[in-house]
Amino acid sequence: MRSTTWAACHLALATAILWAPVASQAADLTVRLDARDLARKKIHSDVTIAATPGPLTLVFAKWMPGEHGPTGPLDVMIGLEIRANGQRLAWARDPFDMYAFHVDVPAGSDHVTLSMDTALPTDAGAFSAGPTSTEQLAVLSWNEVILLPKGVDAEKTSAVATLVAPAGWTVTSSMAFTSGAEGAVQFEETSLARLIDSPVQVGRYTKVVEIPGSAPRPDIRHSIAMAADSAAALAIPDDFAKSYGRLVAEAGALFGSRPYRHYTWLLTLSDHVAHFGLEHHESSDDRREENALLEEDRRSSVAGLLGHEYVHSWNAKYRRAEGMLSPDFQEPMDGSLLWVYEGLTTYWGDVLPTRAGLMAVEDYREAIAATAGDFDVQPGARWRPLADTAIAAQELYGAPVTWQASRRGTDFYEASVFLWLDVDAQLRAQSRGRVSLDDFARRFFGGESGAPALKPYVEQDVYDALAAVSPGDWRGFIRRHLDVADTTALLGGLERSGWKLAYTAEKNKAVELAQKRAKYADRRWSIGLMLGEEGAVLDLIDDRAAGRAGIGPGMKIQAINGRKYSLEVLDAALAAAQNTRKPIELLVENDAYYRTIPVEYYDGPRYPHLQRIDGKPDLLSAVLAPRVRWTRSKD
Repeated sequence: MRSTTWAACHLALATAILWAPVASQAADLTVRLDARDLARKKIHSDVTIAATPGPLTLVFAKWMPGEHGPTGPLDVMIGLEIRANGQRLAWARDPFDMYAFHVDVPAGSDHVTLSMDTALPTDAGAFSAGPTSTEQLAVLSWNEVILLPKGVDAEKTSAVATLVAPAGWTVTSSMAFTSGAEGAVQFEETSLARLIDSPVQVGRYTKVVEIPGSAPRPDIRHSIAMAADSAAALAIPDDFAKSYGRLVAEAGALFGSRPYRHYTWLLTLSDHVAHFGLEHHESSDDRREENALLEEDRRSSVAGLLGHEYVHSWNAKYRRAEGMLSPDFQEPMDGSLLWVYEGLTTYWGDVLPTRAGLMAVEDYREAIAATAGDFDVQPGARWRPLADTAIAAQELYGAPVTWQASRRGTDFYEASVFLWLDVDAQLRAQSRGRVSLDDFARRFFGGESGAPALKPYVEQDVYDALAAVSPGDWRGFIRRHLDVADTTALLGGLERSGWKLAYTAEKNKAVELAQKRAKYADRRWSIGLMLGEEGAVLDLIDDRAAGRAGIGPGMKIQAINGRKYSLEVLDAALAAAQNTRKPIELLVENDAYYRTIPVEYYDGPRYPHLQRIDGKPDLLSAVLAPRVRWTRSKD
């Protein structure tokens, strides 16, 4: 459909076009992306870049916002030709910077044109470098189909983009667009930074759900745009829009502003794309399994993902640590403040959906119990401080699962939840209940609603904002969480909220759901193992029973007490050993060698849960209570 209004042109049907030269030379950079060959995992782009005669260095985007590392996937480039004044130019890659390409622009030229072929990934990869397309859909990232001049500030560089999708497919983006000449979908002129911050979702089976607005600025439009591998996957509950309207309302009540002109969740439902969420200022790239909305117990994980990425519009896009700015996507980023960027987002990303009723309070408690249980047993938390996991994020994202409990992974997401719980408890205690973390959130992240803006901060700004809410030594308080390598402060934050970690034989609902999604078995709290399908040892707690007996990652359990391995057989053996007091015999394969290893474990099934602490106020329930009036169904 053709329209110049954002609401009307938010969706458009892209039809095949005859490839035409770039129409506008007013912008510093123009790109036309031909995605009609998506089924073969190949797309083509023509890029025009303003240039002056002489040496020019072009770069491929390397340090990607939200991915916290040099994740720009150079290996997707499968064709490159550079021209000026109609002649083909020779180019050379920099021998010390693989992301840089040198070319000489001839006299009389005011621009260069690039013809690029890009391969869409089919194998596992981190974030947007993972599988991104199927026969029926794709999520397209502009940073993967262009080169840009080295040293430019992408915020100050104008850009115009055009796209053609497979015939009959729908195009969705947070950027406004219209159907241009001969069917091309042309996006609004914007900055190069915003173009790269605005991925495009295309698909054969799509649905857009309009989400009710609320204060502040009820006129601002919110929507969830879904693309799936089947029409059946797009079925949603009757109260879907109303439920997410409560999430929008709760976020508005918390932050007191909406730092965007409109907001679109781009929700991709497929078993054949990488599953993650990636924040953008006016949208988010959210990916889950094809049936994620069809099964009730999976919908809470979708809500958690959408809640997390939505919070990033305030915490990451509007407010971002100075060290995480990279104007031309080449400057290395400093992850030191990821305990704010990701940690506080993880906190609010689950609290807000719970306040909105998208997640049950009991489910939230089960999830936080599982996380507390992880830190309670993992050896890594006893030698490696939380601060180091944030600084080393760019390495830890790609680290293997094996020995993760001993190494620690990117658990600044989860560990920081306890930090911020502790901050909330301290704020309430110091002020005798007059203020809470909500007051800090409004002061630090609140601002003007409307057009996206960026307001950088440094670590001291966080402490100053907390002190403005309630005076105190906030640096000392928070650095105890960040710099001390033990779990005292971490679990202390939970206990100050009125709850403590406890273990019982009853299974943890959050653990069961995670196992169902990721197809693994978590028995780290009992025998000490995390097992993949068919008994593969993915990781273990080295100082628990299985580790002490000699089990290690990479081994595979073939049989238990003489019976072929299954999770049911393992659980039965854990329960039986409580009575028999006989070691559990594991037949283990290790690099084509077999041996039987007796494991002395007699405490039975063991799963983490939360228990109330007698005599302490229930601050956790106060944190999770709705701020907007509505009726919560019984948990």
